[in-house]
Amino acid sequence: MFEEIDRYRHEHKYIEPEINLIGIETRLGALLKRDSHVHDNGCYSIRSLYFDDLHNTFLNENIDGVDERTKWRIRIYDRNRDHISLERKMRKSDLIAKQSCTVSEAEFEAILNKSLDISPDNPPLLNVFIKEIKLRGLRPVIVVEYERTPFVCAEGNTRVTIDRNIRSSSEIGAFLEDRALACRPVLMSGQNLIEVKYDAYLPDHIAHAIEHGRMRRETFSKYYLARRLPYSAKGRYVSLINHGG
Repeated sequence: MFEEIDRYRHEHKYIEPEINLIGIETRLGALLKRDSHVHDNGCYSIRSLYFDDLHNTFLNENIDGVDERTKWRIRIYDRNRDHISLERKMRKSDLIAKQSCTVSEAEFEAILNKSLDISPDNPPLLNVFIKEIKLRGLRPVIVVEYERTPFVCAEGNTRVTIDRNIRSSSEIGAFLEDRALACRPVLMSGQNLIEVKYDAYLPDHIAHAIEHGRMRRETFSKYYLARRLPYSAKGRYVSLINHGG
């Protein structure tokens, strides 16, 4: 499956406390442009609905460290239901590739109801997704939401994003609603995620702006964090696997 994708990118992830991000964000702001979709505050919100099969295969592959794996999600930005994106993200080691297509609100509701059929009029990716629903029993399992501060650079086709306030919700039916969902944090207070994506090379000046000696690359995904390790108010990580996910 991965070999069918013509274009892939490197992706590195780091978890950093807010106090470190202040300096990193200042340096990135002096070197890079902001993504054109940001608001006056320099960020936008992302809400994603993740899917898995009846055996939680995608989650278990992440836990087991399977080298080549896939995730399906539906995503909206700033709670705007006018643009709903279906995405398939594929990973092989630290290489990633993504395919996407837009779906209408009616198609989204039909996906939730499992009433959408394969059609030659559908985008090819949507037909693949419908096939996965019918054959593997894909179903929505968790909502993940956060605020993203994005920086971009033409050199290396580099994109650096800072994701804050990462949280998850079980309010799947309210995914398109323009309101705050009942959520739980998936990282300890003050911890945020930096993602660095680039094509063939990461420019040195960007690497130096991001990294410091104590940074450690992480391998997990937001989906894994949301399903496996939600952070409780009592300061403990709680597994959802034994509670139906």
